Amino acid sequence: MSPRDLSRVDKIMLVCSEACDEVEKCLLRAGCCVVKLSSGEAAVSRAQRENFDAAVLVSTGKAMDLAETLLNLRDVNESLQIVVMAEQGTIKNNVFAKAFVAHPIPGIQLLTVAQLESQLTPLRSSGRQNKNKGRVTL
Repeated sequence: MSPRDLSRVDKIMLVCSEACDEVEKCLLRAGCCVVKLSSGEAAVSRAQRENFDAAVLVSTGKAMDLAETLLNLRDVNESLQIVVMAEQGTIKNNVFAKAFVAHPIPGIQLLTVAQLESQLTPLRSSGRQNKNKGRVTL
């Protein structure tokens, strides 16, 4: 799976310390099994015990927390596809997003919700959404 191909993911870890309903709905509509976690520490702990196809980290603007989580997840599973979500209008004000745009990290994507929706379109059109739809919140 290439770093830009989300069309083959099933089980996704969604990490967000604040409300991220729009991102979660997008993933569920695509038929992904979503495990929602509220902290980077919980995400790393869960990744050590379970396999995930991808991790979606919702950026709250706290660069150190996000960067630390991202790097720790990469240490646990080098092949884990990691997507960082940022709102289009906040990229200019988001510390992590600005740093990421200036110095991209190989294998990591920075997407808006609209871009995520676009990448997940093949999953929705495959009819898979009814088979795998699921949500686990911790």
